[in-house]
Amino acid sequence: MKKKFLILSALLSLFALPAFSNTGFEFGIGSGYVSYGDSGTRYRNNLLSKENQSVIASDAAFLLQMNENLIFSFGGDALFDLRWKGSDHIYMIDYAFLAGFRIYPNLGGFFASVNYALGRRTDFISFDNNKDHDSTKWGNGFKFDIGYDFSYHLSSFAPIIAASLKSMPRGGSRDTIFCVSLKLTKHK
Repeated sequence: MKKKFLILSALLSLFALPAFSNTGFEFGIGSGYVSYGDSGTRYRNNLLSKENQSVIASDAAFLLQMNENLIFSFGGDALFDLRWKGSDHIYMIDYAFLAGFRIYPNLGGFFASVNYALGRRTDFISFDNNKDHDSTKWGNGFKFDIGYDFSYHLSSFAPIIAASLKSMPRGGSRDTIFCVSLKLTKHK
């Protein structure tokens, strides 16, 4: 499934790039909260205190401006949920490939976007010197964003402030990820 998505994205970008003279990119970093759908994951995470937890989100995307109010984007994101207590730790890394559309409804730089997400999560676990790692199956989900783009109608680098909600299935459960991020973008 992953190979099909990558091949489709590559072909789409090869055919689409000449048609769009306005291309750009963005990258960002932020933090957030994850609601794990699997009760076993929640139980395991509760073994470590939330006092020693860091949640770091990152993303990057290529932007293809279709018209004044619509951008096609494709890229990826990752969320690092890091928990530790002494030498014990649980590091969970959620990563996904994204493709979707961003809409500017003529309210300054305000935008909303919807993205298809193909991703999974890999967990690195160490308890009492027993080390293990496990990955979920690849899942198909969606990511929704709202934010304000200070580069709207500009052709220079500018910040974006955005909030996102990503829903990713994990077999019989679903992880829900909420993030707030600061991005740097250049388009047009």
